[in-house]
This record gives sequence, C-alpha cells and structure tokens, in this order.
Amino acid sequence: MAASIAETQRVITELARALPKIETDEKAARKRIADLHAEHDKVSKELEQVTAEAKLELEKINAAFKVASTAVLLDQ
Repeated sequence: MAASIAETQRVITELARALPKIETDEKAARKRIADLHAEHDKVSKELEQVTAEAKLELEKINAAFKVASTAVLLDQ
C-alpha cells in the first residue's frame, strides 16, 4: 500500500513538473494570453489560406482525373 501511494505521488509530481509555468502577476498573465491569442489568430489565418489552396489543388486534380477517365472510357 505504501509503495502504491509513493508511486502515485511520484506520478503526480512528474505531471505537475510537466505543466507550463504560470504567471502570478496579473499583468504578465494578461500579456501572455494576448500574445497566445494573437499567435492563434495568425496560425488560424495561415491554416485557412493553406486549406483554400489545397481545395483548389484538389479541384484541379479531380478535373484532370475526370478528363483522363472520360478519355479512357471513350477509347474503349
């Protein structure tokens, strides 16, 4: 039983150490949140752009496949 408790405590301690450091200063914490929010917005816009580009590329590929498959079917 003592070994189980010690192991549980060890795991909890490891998990706690793995957590990111938190700001106890409210101003610093708000700045960090604002920075993270700005980074999130930037990454979201990049993701939207890349997704739109991928959709266009997929449309081109599908159109080319349709043309190629139609040509093959008509040759048979």
